[in-house]
Amino acid sequence: MTGSQLDIAGLLNTGGTLHLEAGGSEDWRKITEASLDEYRSHHAADGYEPHMLEIMAMFEGFLAKWAGIWEAESVLDLGCGIGGSRPPYARNLPKSLVYAGLDPLNETPEREYPFVRGRLEDLADKELNKKFDMAVFATSLDHFEDARNALALAAKVTGKGRVLVWCGLHDSPLIARINIANWIDRLCRDNRAFFSRSLAFLTYALLTWPRVAMALSRREKKLAAGRPLDKLHFHYFTEQKLRALLEDVGQVHEFSRCPGSNAVFAAITVSPKTE
Repeated sequence: MTGSQLDIAGLLNTGGTLHLEAGGSEDWRKITEASLDEYRSHHAADGYEPHMLEIMAMFEGFLAKWAGIWEAESVLDLGCGIGGSRPPYARNLPKSLVYAGLDPLNETPEREYPFVRGRLEDLADKELNKKFDMAVFATSLDHFEDARNALALAAKVTGKGRVLVWCGLHDSPLIARINIANWIDRLCRDNRAFFSRSLAFLTYALLTWPRVAMALSRREKKLAAGRPLDKLHFHYFTEQKLRALLEDVGQVHEFSRCPGSNAVFAAITVSPKTE
């Protein structure tokens, strides 16, 4: 680092960790720290569910695809988690693409990949001696207090505002469809005979449909009123809201739903007007 300039070129070439001064509001700290137990079991212990690993594998392909289209040589993962190793979606990327991570939590300060310990907001107001070719929000955009500002700041630390987003959608019908599909799959696996399977389906219909309808109603009221669905996120994007946000900040090149899940992958170029 020279003066106030961050040595990003050196970080990408030799690895190591850059430590930024911690910032953030009290609300941000509460939400971030509330997620630590989940991060420890998933990121640090590699305890991901099989369906999540499948989505990660698809996102890795999406990332590699757009890195190739954009001829990117470096990528900054904004909210990479607390694991010392790369996240599963970044372990088989082309060797020509240098992967670096950024995360505000100091749980694992030393990583096996180039790492910036700090917030995006803390990085974006610094002078960088080299910008990243692209940035990634992998299930992290909804953890930023101001998602629009986060996209603009991501554009500042990249050369041409090239950003990938992986986000979970909260549309009520989509969530219900996934949950019901999982229940039916479990019932079919646990009940092989025609009679037991029919009885299981009937019991499920009588006991579960009213509960699903009630849960959908509560979810929709909270979404309409802008109330949180849990204590871990600032935003709960529906497909319409996420599309509108991304289209407002720049050009959306691809917006793809991940089959069988509520995950969506998007590739955008953030317009300079948002910076």
